[in-house]
Amino acid sequence: MNKWKTLEDAVRQYAEYIWERPAKADRLAGTNFDCIIRVSEIESIVIEITQNNCLNKIRDDSAKINSIRYKMAGEGIVLRSFIVCDFQPTQGMIDTGKENHVEVLSFKEFQRKFFDFDSYKNIRLRKQFGSAIDPVTGKKDDSSYTPVTYTLAGSEIEISIYDIAARLIRGEKIILLGDYGTGKSRCFKELFSKLDESTNKTYYYPIAIDLKDMWGLENSIEIIRRHFSNLGISENNTNNIIKAFNSESLCFLLDGFDEIGSRPWNEDKKKLEELRRFALQGVKDLLSKTGAGFIISGRDHYFNSNDEMFSTLGIKESEATIIRCKEEFDLEEFQQFLDINNINIKLPKWIPKKPLILKTIASMPQEELSILFSNGNGEAGTGIWFKFIDYMCERDASIHAVLDGGTVKEVLKALARKTRNKPQNIGPITENEIVEAFKDATNTHPSEQATVMLQRLPGLGRVSTETGDRNFIDDFILDGLRALDVSSGVHKSDKNLLNHSWVQPLKKLGVDILAYDIDNSNTHSAFIETTKKAIRTDKSNKIVVSDIISALNKTRVDFVDYEGLLFTEPHFGILDFSYNKIKNIEFSHGIFEELNLGKIDPSGVIIFDSLIENLSGIPSEKGMPAWIKDSKVSEFRAVDTLTAIKSSGLTDAQTILVSILIKVYRQAGNGRLEHTLVKGLTQVNKGLLKDILHYLIRNKFLETSKDKGETIYKPVRKNQGKIEKILTELDRSKDDIWLHVSSLEIK
Repeated sequence: MNKWKTLEDAVRQYAEYIWERPAKADRLAGTNFDCIIRVSEIESIVIEITQNNCLNKIRDDSAKINSIRYKMAGEGIVLRSFIVCDFQPTQGMIDTGKENHVEVLSFKEFQRKFFDFDSYKNIRLRKQFGSAIDPVTGKKDDSSYTPVTYTLAGSEIEISIYDIAARLIRGEKIILLGDYGTGKSRCFKELFSKLDESTNKTYYYPIAIDLKDMWGLENSIEIIRRHFSNLGISENNTNNIIKAFNSESLCFLLDGFDEIGSRPWNEDKKKLEELRRFALQGVKDLLSKTGAGFIISGRDHYFNSNDEMFSTLGIKESEATIIRCKEEFDLEEFQQFLDINNINIKLPKWIPKKPLILKTIASMPQEELSILFSNGNGEAGTGIWFKFIDYMCERDASIHAVLDGGTVKEVLKALARKTRNKPQNIGPITENEIVEAFKDATNTHPSEQATVMLQRLPGLGRVSTETGDRNFIDDFILDGLRALDVSSGVHKSDKNLLNHSWVQPLKKLGVDILAYDIDNSNTHSAFIETTKKAIRTDKSNKIVVSDIISALNKTRVDFVDYEGLLFTEPHFGILDFSYNKIKNIEFSHGIFEELNLGKIDPSGVIIFDSLIENLSGIPSEKGMPAWIKDSKVSEFRAVDTLTAIKSSGLTDAQTILVSILIKVYRQAGNGRLEHTLVKGLTQVNKGLLKDILHYLIRNKFLETSKDKGETIYKPVRKNQGKIEKILTELDRSKDDIWLHVSSLEIK
């Protein structure tokens, strides 16, 4: 549709809204007009529409209208007249119209006679969009938007915010799905702005409604009225929008179908579907009556199936476009986020690149970030997890004033404990188990208000479209909650903690968080005594004992002396002897999913007749230390790939050195171009790279030549054995090269 036709249709449509009469092109007194509205037998309205910004055009149209006015007056008919421009008329044009009793105005000014969109826009932008808030201050999110892409469901096609806006203008019906903290509300805020930018061309206006404010509403009129009332917009303007909401001019952005309340919890699956259907009947009514494109968002796991989602929302699957928020930023988006938010520190590798998590970091003062991430290798800063989980729970509790963040966290911890017995790490968790977790955390059955929280707990995702079971969406949330559960169990002297038979141990992040919590609470002795007592009495929960030992090994305690105890059948997710805090203990018939060797062998530690799934620090059986006896190693982790380098826990300087040595000495070919030496590593410090290259060249470990102006770095083959030894030992190495590079400071 061309712009002229779009403008004509829009003017006639708003004329119908204003005067509540048919508006169409017609003849009056033998003269053609773009729009005529016959208000009554004694009153008519004529409108001329123009794109011509010449004063003579306004003068000619005004004269034409005025000549008809006198003819109609002779017949006893009052004629009101307008000239509507698709530009802002000059004062001269306005004055020319007045001389002929014609009101000359822009389309926006004409539209404001019915609904003042500019006022609505300014009021709406001052308000919060869904959960798009500053995670630290709780105020609305006014930070710069990091351009991201979204994925079309069922494909790998990625689309931008501009693409989504274009689809809405074309009239598409869009469902935006995403897990907690992936940026759904921020997407809506940007969509609102993008659609506003094009209103002068499309005459298409966004109405952005937070569904969490629409509790208990049963039809579209109630939803619209409450939205405008919450913004403080006049009753008259609200009534006008209600008249027009099913037109093709208003595009509804409905954020959070999962945040509308429901009636009391019921453990029957069919009954729960009925409750969700009842809660969303007002939304279904609105979507079925709007005449334009729309977008509605929510968490993927709220409905038990896509069929239920389409049915409850009243959308035909064949007419819907499903778009998903990506779980994390890709590398380019992540770098843009860091640049936009002026984050000048290196973030720990374990932090997921999810928008909400990174937004939490970006909202913190630089000095606080420096403290949290003070460790040179970027692995310190576990404290950010605590800030994130508290924010996540408080935000979810804010959906209903009866709930508090502490309750949400306790329920999540109880659910995290239930996953310890699951064959799959992240679940599944049944609906009955969710009810049980609520009872475990609160000692009460879920109330009507708690129902909403249980249906949409943050951090959980739907297992499949065929079941209402849930999974934790990632290890970042789950592993930390498990650690908090262990900590709470020890602090509260939970008698059942040591009597479970868990199958899922803490991974690296969980161990770090548990160690952090032990240090902060200064309760090292309680955790030490718990493990010693459990080993002496051979308690059944071997995993929780292993978890605590692994965490104690990373705390600030000087050392933990187990006085020669024999710990049979331990099961560690990770045990890292780089820290070397535990001594005088024998592990027998155990499982070590990940075992990292440090620079120095531990004192009095023996691992006997055990399975080690991944052993880091030596390349093969030949380097096996004497204190690991009669044990099977499934995989030796040599640092010879990019992935291994990134996850090795090395400092920036050590990482650069290892990357250079591997690519020059181990990879095929006679040399490497300079730009390939650290290709694939992120946030490479150019000063360190320059110093390391100069050192290796100066000490004759690298030779150089030129190819089309670019330096080529070649190995000095007589040093092959020395380099291999360094790459084998890494942090255990005493070689001059390693020691020199390890001493370099970031420039």
